[in-house]
Amino acid sequence: MGVEKNIVAIELGSSAIRAIIGQKKPDGSLQVLGYEKENAPDSIHKGAVFNIDKTISAIAAVIKRIEERQKVFVNRAYVGVAGQSLRTVGNSVRRNFDIKVAITEDTVDSLKDENLASTYAGAEILDAVPQEYRLGSHLTSEPVGIMSDRIEGYYKNIIARRTLREDIVRCLKGAKIEPIDFFISPLILSSYLLSDTEKRSGCALVDFGAETTTVAIYEKNILRHLVVIPLGGNNITADIATSQHIEQEEAEMLKRTYGSAYTDEQKFTETRTINISSDRKLEEKTLLNIIEARQQEILENVWEQIKNYSDRLLSGIIFTGGAANLKNLETAFQHYFHFDKVKTRQLPATPEYTTNLKLDPQSATLATLIAMLRRGDQECTSEKPIEPELFDEQPDKEPEFTGQNGPASSEGVVRQGGKADEGTGHDETSEAAPAEPQPDPQPKKPSAFSRLGRTLKDWANKLVEPDEEK
Repeated sequence: MGVEKNIVAIELGSSAIRAIIGQKKPDGSLQVLGYEKENAPDSIHKGAVFNIDKTISAIAAVIKRIEERQKVFVNRAYVGVAGQSLRTVGNSVRRNFDIKVAITEDTVDSLKDENLASTYAGAEILDAVPQEYRLGSHLTSEPVGIMSDRIEGYYKNIIARRTLREDIVRCLKGAKIEPIDFFISPLILSSYLLSDTEKRSGCALVDFGAETTTVAIYEKNILRHLVVIPLGGNNITADIATSQHIEQEEAEMLKRTYGSAYTDEQKFTETRTINISSDRKLEEKTLLNIIEARQQEILENVWEQIKNYSDRLLSGIIFTGGAANLKNLETAFQHYFHFDKVKTRQLPATPEYTTNLKLDPQSATLATLIAMLRRGDQECTSEKPIEPELFDEQPDKEPEFTGQNGPASSEGVVRQGGKADEGTGHDETSEAAPAEPQPDPQPKKPSAFSRLGRTLKDWANKLVEPDEEK
């Protein structure tokens, strides 16, 4: 019989650190219990830890709020790994045989192990995705059982900067959280948002974030390409702030309120102005030109990664992420690159969870967190350790010795005569020592509270004593 488990997931985003807790029922259903967000613009840069101390503080803050609101103690969590350095690199491994043999699982596993042993300067392999195997002139994704005198395996190695995961682990430990497992964020997100049909027929998932944009391309249900572009919604905000000499917060508000990825010039029949700080005005057309210019640059970088696969993406391109909420983003992409199969998806049509929380998928990017909750299967909470109160009375207990200057036994207790007691503890080779009179036990030392109370009582009695001279 299964038991309910509290699952906790943490996502380290470029603009904020998010944490979510859900309860997984024995039947596999998921209920989202709580969600917390801590803005941390100086903690994470482009998906990688930038400031260790600030990241630790942000993680501790979101976990503390979850603990207080859910009345639990969180000591473990699942964590997503992303970042600018995340990408795929192709590699192949070949094996030749003297005669034709039937390819076995052991052969396939040995090829994968050899591939995982590949080294990259300053980077580590986080995962390896088999593409196909060539046996002679035959190409297949399932080589086991096929007769051949040679086999060559093709892989997409998912690599990242070597310090990426190390820094995340350091921050988690600083916040007293043990990482149960790491999920590669674009892959776990794809498994949640994309259907098997879409991945099989060919599609691209484009995740528009604050500082990065991630592109993951699938065909025949296999990851074919993964790359993180170091551009995101914050670049648009920075352009507005810099050009208009205003604060980032005001620039972000202008982008969200008036922004659009594409506008028809013919619709601007009259000049419209927007009030900004210091009693200044900004033409709406000027603002839109700033936004569109940077958004077009981001989309051009996305298309550069997709265009070689475009004729094989029968299920099209799916936009997601917080920065995908900019108006007319699909229209802009279709206009620039004449590719019509574009849609935006923040969560699946039928979310596979229940919750009493008011979660707005348009303002809070929850898909990656939900995906980690669904995949997690280990308890992340426990009983909170009991810490002694500052003024709790503890009995004055001295270690008990049965002898003097004897070595300790394996239980850590010093035994009489240097030997650990066994059985009844009676040493038959020595005579019993005559019993000596035991001194009366010393009176127990009063506690700090008792002594303080007695002092206050004596002081009070002196105040009320009659003046004998009178």
